[in-house]
Amino acid sequence: MQFRKSKPAPGVFIDSDFSTIDSVLAVALIYGMQDKNECRMVTISMSRSSLPAAAYLDVVERFFHGPAGNFSQLPAIGMPDRGAPLATPAAYVTPLKRTKADGSPAYKVQVTRMVDTADPCTLFRNYLEAQYDGNTSFVLAGPATNLAAALDFRGLKPLIPRLKHLVFATGPADGNIRTDVAAAKRIFAEWPTPIVVAREDLGASLPFPGVSVDKEFAATSPDHPVADAYRAYKTMPYDAPSWAMTAALYAGRPNAGYFKMSDPGVFSIKADGTLAFTPAPDGKHQSLIFDPSQKDRILADYVQLASAKPVPPRRFFKKVDAEDPKDDAAKADADAADAKEAAEPAVAKPN
Repeated sequence: MQFRKSKPAPGVFIDSDFSTIDSVLAVALIYGMQDKNECRMVTISMSRSSLPAAAYLDVVERFFHGPAGNFSQLPAIGMPDRGAPLATPAAYVTPLKRTKADGSPAYKVQVTRMVDTADPCTLFRNYLEAQYDGNTSFVLAGPATNLAAALDFRGLKPLIPRLKHLVFATGPADGNIRTDVAAAKRIFAEWPTPIVVAREDLGASLPFPGVSVDKEFAATSPDHPVADAYRAYKTMPYDAPSWAMTAALYAGRPNAGYFKMSDPGVFSIKADGTLAFTPAPDGKHQSLIFDPSQKDRILADYVQLASAKPVPPRRFFKKVDAEDPKDDAAKADADAADAKEAAEPAVAKPN
């Protein structure tokens, strides 16, 4: 008998402007599911530029890869070098200034220049090319700016149908739509995969329990970048609306029954930037609906997953019988997985 690589756990891309703390909590949630081998974080990208925010997100990414994270070759944080910059929240600056009792930095900052980040569309293309069909989802928790650009990016649009679906958290007052209405219109009109929408009322109905930051998160690590950001984002104690977390939870566990689903239909955007929904049996759009009976379960899973202790990434294997006539096909599948895994990483931007 010999061991060959198997199909990995489903992957998740996440793109946001990271203007609210729930997007960082969504990143932590995805890593919590990754620790349970339920999904994989593929890439993290920003829809607006902010070098301090990119540096902070890189720290978070390395934190969740465990002690080896500071030395690992991880995907660069995607960040555009165009458009209006993000006014960086203190939540992302304060943690990077923290020091330990001996005066040393609490976190190792490795993103200090634009060249340390990656172009988002290049990141999407290179990493989507390395995924199996239907084995990856995309969480959009910010303006659709990057995804609209992806529709025009060389070599990327033909790869988008590999995604299982796009889960779009529209944010407070559907602000993720209003920030870039033109981009959102294109996504709802042209995006080739199913789209699942998590609207404002869903995240507002499921506030993240802030008390867990000084309990479960503190028990995980005394230096926790997500807990530090949560404390710096707003005066404690507070419970944060979980707009992005609802989208991330559904993307990682689509069959868990956390939410009710609307009938299929088509979303469009009115002139004033508000969403309109037209029911259609063959429509590719649906929305997540709050289910009060699942509230306690969801909040408990929010805390348990987002505060999970980092573990090293797992390898995925399956047995292949070398004498089985089906072995040639299995070996070809495994070799294809090897080739995908070795796909060229995203190209960083020059100075």
